[in-house]
Amino acid sequence: MQKLLILSSNPDRDLNLNREVSDLITAIQRLGNFEIRFGLEACSHQLPELLAEHSPQVVHFCGHGAGEKGLVFQDEDGRKQFVSTEILARIFKTFSTEINCTVLNACDSDCQAEAIVEYVNYVIGMNQPILDKAAYLFSIGFYKGLAAGKTIEQAYEMGCIAIQIWSETNSQSTQSRQYRKAEYIVEALQPEQYALPEHLKPVLRKKSMLLSSSINSTPLQGVSLPSALSEPPLDLAHDVIEQKVVPEETVANINLAQEALPFPTQPKLPPGFVAFVKDGIERKEYKDYVRDAYDNFGQFSASNAANLTKEQYEQRKVFLGKVKQFWIKGFLEPSLQNNLAMKLGRENHPNEKADVSQRIETLSVELDDSFEELRETRIYEEIGQGRTLLILGDPGSGKTVALLQLAQRLIERSERNLSLPMPVVFNLSSWAKDQKSIADWMIDELREKYQVSKSLSEPWITQQQLILLMDGLDEVREENRNGCVRALNDFIGLYPQTEVAVCSRVRDYEALTERLQISSALCLQPLSSEQIYQFLDGLGESLTNLKVLLRNNTELDQFAKNPLIINLMSVAYQGWLIEDLKLHLYSASEHRNQHVFNAYIDRRLEQKSTSEYSKNDVLHWLSWLANRMVQERQTIFLIEKMQPTWLQHSLSRMIYKLGTLMLSGILAGLISFLLSMLHFRFVFLLLYEAFAAYNDGEFLKEPISLNGLELIVLTGVFSSVIMTGLSKEISTLGQLSWSWRRAKKRLFSQLFTGAKFGMILAIGLGVVFAWRSRGFGDLFVGLLYGLIFFVPSLALLFGLGSGLGSSEVVKKTKPNQGIINSFRICFLAGLTPEFLSVLWVLSLGLNSDKLPPGQVVFSVNGQLLGLLAGGLILGLIAGLQYGGIACIQHFILRFVLHKKGKIPWNYAKLLDFASSRLLMKKIGNGYVFFHRMLLEHFDSMYQAKANSGNTHKN
Repeated sequence: MQKLLILSSNPDRDLNLNREVSDLITAIQRLGNFEIRFGLEACSHQLPELLAEHSPQVVHFCGHGAGEKGLVFQDEDGRKQFVSTEILARIFKTFSTEINCTVLNACDSDCQAEAIVEYVNYVIGMNQPILDKAAYLFSIGFYKGLAAGKTIEQAYEMGCIAIQIWSETNSQSTQSRQYRKAEYIVEALQPEQYALPEHLKPVLRKKSMLLSSSINSTPLQGVSLPSALSEPPLDLAHDVIEQKVVPEETVANINLAQEALPFPTQPKLPPGFVAFVKDGIERKEYKDYVRDAYDNFGQFSASNAANLTKEQYEQRKVFLGKVKQFWIKGFLEPSLQNNLAMKLGRENHPNEKADVSQRIETLSVELDDSFEELRETRIYEEIGQGRTLLILGDPGSGKTVALLQLAQRLIERSERNLSLPMPVVFNLSSWAKDQKSIADWMIDELREKYQVSKSLSEPWITQQQLILLMDGLDEVREENRNGCVRALNDFIGLYPQTEVAVCSRVRDYEALTERLQISSALCLQPLSSEQIYQFLDGLGESLTNLKVLLRNNTELDQFAKNPLIINLMSVAYQGWLIEDLKLHLYSASEHRNQHVFNAYIDRRLEQKSTSEYSKNDVLHWLSWLANRMVQERQTIFLIEKMQPTWLQHSLSRMIYKLGTLMLSGILAGLISFLLSMLHFRFVFLLLYEAFAAYNDGEFLKEPISLNGLELIVLTGVFSSVIMTGLSKEISTLGQLSWSWRRAKKRLFSQLFTGAKFGMILAIGLGVVFAWRSRGFGDLFVGLLYGLIFFVPSLALLFGLGSGLGSSEVVKKTKPNQGIINSFRICFLAGLTPEFLSVLWVLSLGLNSDKLPPGQVVFSVNGQLLGLLAGGLILGLIAGLQYGGIACIQHFILRFVLHKKGKIPWNYAKLLDFASSRLLMKKIGNGYVFFHRMLLEHFDSMYQAKANSGNTHKN
């Protein structure tokens, strides 16, 4: 095999050399006839060392040429450094006995080729700037010729032919790939077009007989020649090259020869050469387009920058910080920590340095393999029809990690300029629950997952200030998946400047009848065996037996190429004996999967640190949680978002309903009684001396009767039970503030809601009056009092609450935060009416000296009772309306689930424990399983126990 040394240098970072080298390597490796060595990002002083170390027969240089100045390398500090033509000639002279051919794939490098060819048999340079794609295709054809056993002259001609195939295809075809026309892809600036066609720019020089591309260019087929021109006019070539004085007649003869040379003078093309070149062209177009789409994702929306006020700037800063904390710190970094297999990294080559400007290299997708995966599908033909970036892959291939690496880059950009649209991560699994429009669904998700109010999120969406990173299209239930795609396409049609990236399992996406309007698509591929063993080698000797087993079993080796699987195996099988590994891994694929997950879970739960939880309890609680999340179509679990639907058994649901009604009634009665006594005692003690002295002690002769307290307590109990019974879903509250704009929108609807509750309570008050009097005579009296008091009071109360809401992003988040906020708001809302009623009573008492002595007792016993009772009842209703009902429902739901053994009482503590053991991850105030496949495994564990009768439904 010929040994090929690939050199590159790009100190200015203005070329896509990582791409060029990667593409070139892939193409050459497909030929299989070269031993490739690397000198990437080479420094000038390393050039002799690299040639001495590798002893190549062919040297290929990628980078910048500077004409007479030489070639551009870099010094030890990475700064630009020219290596002169003279020095290059001396270096290659030193190794002239070993090097047979040198390719200088750099613009204006022909003068270096002319100097080097004095010592090296063949040198190819460029006599003008050449398009990147043309230079790449020349290399494709050239190395294909060498691999086929052709001479260097013939291989050179084949390189020129490859460029011509590309040129003719582009010029003759009016149906160039649509994905090259996408508006939002930032096209790389190509050099100015020169007079020479691209295939004439490479120049082959030979040590013994120098030939320029103007002589060796591809002739036309089927043209007869005069006998005088049946062979290339080499004497004229000598005049051109040596004398550099060319008479016009001579140039005309050379051009005539060039245009008329018959096709047989060209090298005989190896079988499949044209197909190979065309396949290389298509691969290159796909790879370049996908790379540009990934690298430039978010650039199109960058033109939609907003003018921000100081307050808007602060809200964006808080929101962006939460996205970063949730998904980068909370999810991505734990996924990549000490886990080389999940880093989806670049191919590791000797001496290769990372180039952070080439973002595509962060993906562990070999784009040639992605091309092979997609080219025979409809997905490939759909590329370029929209603005959505589609990331595909098999389960565990790293789709979410790839999406979050994209999010990380966009977050860094937005942190530098907060006026640009902001990236936000969603999981589509929850869309199918209500199947709203994507805009309405996102408003709900932003409120629940990121604590962003509608007053903020709605303008962000309509003004196209978000970049949407959508994970889990395959997690939407199969019967709803096509509808989700339609909803996404509708949204993109309404908001065309909003860029969207979507992840899906490739087989699930292929099965859809509806198709996303995608700009580009890539398909993450399994790891190579080399990557697997390199990863395991870095983890020490504890995995030696696993490596031996993988090397000796092709099926297991293929099984381990999934990034998630090899990660789990590297944790689970440390220190295992090879006999034990064979026992469990030499089994059917389904059982093998189960064992890997079980072994990983066991390893995580058997860490040395002590825990108050037993292994069986943790497995039971997490498997039940996974089952409920799958059934409820959730990927992110929020404790406060548990709903009564999580209770599947009718008896459990009945206990929950009765429990909420009983608890609300007991609390309302107890609070009504205690606050009534507290209010009365407080007022009496405060005003006792004034009333008693003024009324000659008659104040004490008519104390407040127990009938008044009974009325208050019964009304409070009835109000609480009715309101709680009417509430079906647990709706928590966020951070509240007042807004006149919000009040205007909601005022009439809230007034009507308040009046409706007032009517219900008026009927209840009439029933209480009738029950106390043991007759229906007071029914209408109580109803009348209720209509006079409750209807206007509750309408006013709800109307005042119409302006309550949130206009900012909550800065801090913690588990069960919605219930905590609801309790605080309930407390404040309940105290406000009571506080106002007490102030009113005090004002009456302080003005009692203006009343005749006989009316003081009436004032105290009548107005005091009415005002304090009314304030207390209104306070109860306000507290229930603004958070109290949610707190009661959540408490009873947690109580029932705990008594059924489904959850521990301190749920957040368990989930934090699971996160610390890398079974789950904490995302803000929510939790996700370490991977979707782990969630599915826990769900299967629960179902298996349920089917075997070892557990019971709640």
